[in-house]
Amino acid sequence: MLFVYFLIINLSVPQESTYKIVNYHARKIIYYPRQEKVILLDSATVKYGELKVIADSIEYDISKKTLSAFKNVYFTTATEIIQGQALFYNITTKKGYMVNAQTKLENGFVYGENAWLVKTKTLHIRNGYYTTCEHNPPHYYFYSPKSKVLIDNTAFAEPVILKIFGTPCAIAPFWFFPVSKQRKSGLLPFKFGQSKSEGRYAKGIAYYLVLNDYSDITFSCDILEKKGIQPKIEFIYLINPLASGQMFLSYIRELDTKRQRYSINAKHRSVFLLNSELNSYIDFQSDESYMPDYPENRAQWLKKELYSQATLSREIKKIGRLGLRVERKDDFRTNVINWKLPGFSFNFHRLPISKNWNLSPGISYLRIKNISYPNNRKRIYHANNWTTRLAIANPNTFLGNFDVPINFSFDLIDDNYTDSLRLQFHKFQAGSGFSLSQVIFYSLSLSQALDYNQTITYRERNSYFDAQLKLNLGASINLYRLFGISLGALNKVLHRMTPQVNINYTPQMKSYRYIFYPRFDTTPNTADICFSINNLFEGKFKATTERRELLAINARGSYDIRTKNFTPINIEGNFYLLSQPNAKFATNVGFSLPSNISRPRIKDLNINTNFNWEWLKKDTVNLQERGFKISVNHFFSASSEGNLVITNNMLNLVLSIIPRGARFDFSSGINFKEYNKIANYHLTIWKDLHCWEAIIEVNRFGKLWSYDFKVRIKKIPDVSFSKGMLDFILPY
Repeated sequence: MLFVYFLIINLSVPQESTYKIVNYHARKIIYYPRQEKVILLDSATVKYGELKVIADSIEYDISKKTLSAFKNVYFTTATEIIQGQALFYNITTKKGYMVNAQTKLENGFVYGENAWLVKTKTLHIRNGYYTTCEHNPPHYYFYSPKSKVLIDNTAFAEPVILKIFGTPCAIAPFWFFPVSKQRKSGLLPFKFGQSKSEGRYAKGIAYYLVLNDYSDITFSCDILEKKGIQPKIEFIYLINPLASGQMFLSYIRELDTKRQRYSINAKHRSVFLLNSELNSYIDFQSDESYMPDYPENRAQWLKKELYSQATLSREIKKIGRLGLRVERKDDFRTNVINWKLPGFSFNFHRLPISKNWNLSPGISYLRIKNISYPNNRKRIYHANNWTTRLAIANPNTFLGNFDVPINFSFDLIDDNYTDSLRLQFHKFQAGSGFSLSQVIFYSLSLSQALDYNQTITYRERNSYFDAQLKLNLGASINLYRLFGISLGALNKVLHRMTPQVNINYTPQMKSYRYIFYPRFDTTPNTADICFSINNLFEGKFKATTERRELLAINARGSYDIRTKNFTPINIEGNFYLLSQPNAKFATNVGFSLPSNISRPRIKDLNINTNFNWEWLKKDTVNLQERGFKISVNHFFSASSEGNLVITNNMLNLVLSIIPRGARFDFSSGINFKEYNKIANYHLTIWKDLHCWEAIIEVNRFGKLWSYDFKVRIKKIPDVSFSKGMLDFILPY
């Protein structure tokens, strides 16, 4: 009968070196004292520090400190497991040799007919291959007669032959790929291809540098036969909760056009200097077509604006908040550059001045610079604005919430044209007033407001005075009614109606020297009554306590007291026809009725209908979704300008069909006005090929369109067979 022997041999070494202790056991142990050898048979195990060897049989030479393991050999360290059929290893030098070795890496498997462990975590492999396929034999693999693996770092091979079902399909003089479970500095895989516009290319030649636990930087370049070399730098950092951000730079001097082109994109967020907050975003490029020419995604095809800004703010305890702002906007469509440089503001916290009364002062400065080219004339517009604000408030007066705003501002404006036309003037404004608001019986809301502003403008030694007075009265009330309607699952319907009225009055002003006062004996500048009625219907359902919106109808308009005419009445309705977790159907209708009620005619009609429905089921085997999703949006509008009627009629469709192991995504926009013309579409077909995947994409935006197809390895997407390899013979 077999029994388990267990033996521990302590080699004569100093006590503090526990790594000189060898532990081994097996079902049968044979010890030869003269030869100083131990033979371990049946489930043999040898352990030496973090190193462990398991095999059917092991021969251990005590004097030479070598071991030989045979059949079903497992060589394990603290982080790695290497399996083979035979192992010869020296415990002292930590070098060894394994036959038919294989190990699992982060994204795949490595196999070698012969493998040498030349030093800790370094393998030299002969006649080996790498694959991410777990089948035996694998569906594909990268074969190399000579390779080197830095365990938990990078694998190198030369040459490399891609074999699919044992058939050679591609060859490269060398290749490398990361095999680390953690962030490691090193080279990244790149790809080759060919296109009509760029010629033969190598893209993504990159070195990834880990700076520390919080940041890394990637240096890369694309080598384009017809365009030149395009270097790129990407810097990313994340230091929670203090700072985070990223920066991307790219540059190229094109061989064919001799133009220097570049882009800068960066964003940053940080908290520093006694809780100061800095938020910034930079988006800049050399010309309008840089992103469409070198796109990263479809959305950049239609990019027509660049926006950059930086904001620095700091909370000062018990005093207020300080803010600084810089902003720039480039509009390629209008060829206008807008600068706000700089912007400054300081808003004090509310300062109590007496019982229930408080003061909220603030100060700000803003410098604006606009560069435009109207009628091929360069125009530079400068404006400097200083503003001081005061606000006195008491939320609990006997008249309700009481506010008194006080504003002072000064503008220095310089409007300069290239043809020597220049306008300069100064403007000083001061304003004040008050506002009151009350809520009666938790339902009726009332408001009253008065604003007075006076302006003094200086231009060419002349001064101009102006003033304006505004009066506003408002009232609104919430009315409720519950209807006991029982229809299907519907149990009750709640109707909330909110009528609202606002009276706006701006009289003409008369001046006496520098003093202005209103005139009520003549036609005012504005005098109108604005009204609106908002209706909301909510339903309550029997099965649950859920309340859901069913219908919302809003109407608004105004009456001009001066002309005694109604303005067009705008009506908007939202119909929530279906609202379920997996299905929604809603329609929005908006139109206006002319002021002449006796001749009603709908104008400015807008109808927007949305339908969404999905049926998805989770596959518990591979954790993938199956089912379908559909979304349909139809927009129709009709408006008139004089005798001209302008209409829009657009249908947008998004459809996803997800069977087992595949996915079809299609989106399109159809313009019915342009003879049922398809304005845009996007088609993606994805097919699961076990360890590979096939992707076909077709895109169109207006006159711009593209297509692509590729078959790539799931876990190594940079390895693919794509349109780029055949682009020189395929159409654009």
